[in-house]
Amino acid sequence: MLKRLLVLFTTLHLSAITSIAYSCNPALSSLSQASIAFGSCAASQTHFLHTMSAFEVGSPEWLSTQLTTLLASPHIHFTQPSLPGLKLRMGPGPIDVFSTRFANMCTKDVTGVLGGNEVDKEGLKEGLLALQKKWSADGMQVESAQAPDGFQVATNMFFTPKDAESQAKISVSASMREEGGLQRISLLSLDGDPSLFQ
Repeated sequence: MLKRLLVLFTTLHLSAITSIAYSCNPALSSLSQASIAFGSCAASQTHFLHTMSAFEVGSPEWLSTQLTTLLASPHIHFTQPSLPGLKLRMGPGPIDVFSTRFANMCTKDVTGVLGGNEVDKEGLKEGLLALQKKWSADGMQVESAQAPDGFQVATNMFFTPKDAESQAKISVSASMREEGGLQRISLLSLDGDPSLFQ
């Protein structure tokens, strides 16, 4: 009986590792690969948390790091297949890192201004996803800026959009408030060419 319980526990433990590893890298199919991927995913998350804590919350460096990290995060839209009359139980699928970080970075009722246009939370996320498609960190420059009225922190970011030859400038401003024990962005403004957010 004890031996059977030990085998069952080991099987469940390995299944849990495989599920987590698959979330980090859907291409994995063996337990040996899963163990490697699990360690890689954990290291990546640790690096992200270290980077976020390297700057004082509410500083221009913190704001630019929040935004550049978000724009570098993969966005995965995964829809569970639905077949009439057939109920399928599938795993959680790949992790949408972009959506997870956006949710952690912002308050639940965050609003924004993109290229002069006011947007709600969903509009802000869609605008940032549009910016992500044009974003390139190569040669990016950041400079501090004076926060405009109604905002707590600001920074200017210069980058060359993909398939473009000249640099673009985005003036980023944000206000924060505490939610869930953490300081999160409640208002985010990105002032620049409106086409960057479309």
